[in-house]
Amino acid sequence: MPKKKIPGLVIERAEDQGNHYFLSVLEYRRENYLVVVDNITDEELGAYVLDFAQQEGMSLKELMSVVTLWFYRGSFDYPLSFEFSRLGLAHRTNRIYKTFELTHVTRLIGRDFRFDLLTPPKVRRRRVSKIPAGFEIKLKRSAGHVEGRQPVLPAELLE
Repeated sequence: MPKKKIPGLVIERAEDQGNHYFLSVLEYRRENYLVVVDNITDEELGAYVLDFAQQEGMSLKELMSVVTLWFYRGSFDYPLSFEFSRLGLAHRTNRIYKTFELTHVTRLIGRDFRFDLLTPPKVRRRRVSKIPAGFEIKLKRSAGHVEGRQPVLPAELLE
């Protein structure tokens, strides 16, 4: 059986001063969802559905603060799921994460975040140069942990 051709995803930009740049409206099987897109691949779209957040007992205000922090700091480098995992919130936010098949997604209004996570990164390796005998090696002391780099999260979000 030949593979069914997936129609192109229609993406409309809705970026003005009155909304958050990372929020999107997704039309999936004639239903609309308010989402934050995590990643779009060739066959599916992964997103955090904000409509499900209150049903799962999550604070939208606290969730939006973490998403806003991710958007301005790392949204061009890595998906939102990486940020939740880094902050230790993945176990709570996985309940509102949903994958949508692109064959049934008819429209996306907002930002489309696409990250190529399937191809392995290229790593350049240096040749090892042997240290001649008679040289003394002194290791530098590390500067230690610098305070103030990690965001402070509310206690109710960490529970």
